Amino acid sequence: MAILDAADSDLPLWRRHFWGRFMGLGLLTIGVAFYVIWSVLYGTWTDIGLYSFTIVLVVFGLLELWLVQEQVKQEDKAAQKR
Repeated sequence: MAILDAADSDLPLWRRHFWGRFMGLGLLTIGVAFYVIWSVLYGTWTDIGLYSFTIVLVVFGLLELWLVQEQVKQEDKAAQKR
């Protein structure tokens, strides 16, 4: 999403970036929950297949949260220049 227009800048910060944060936290939560639930049900705390699936979800969740935060910083800088 590009720098927001003047009409969009009136929205509160949590609404402007809701879906990005929602997706990031969702991926992170699903990854951790999947690992814990699978490991409890099947007793496989050190399964490489489980690690490989969980790592992808957790890393993409963290990257999404980081990218949203960087976008917020960029928008704040642009707003201060105005």
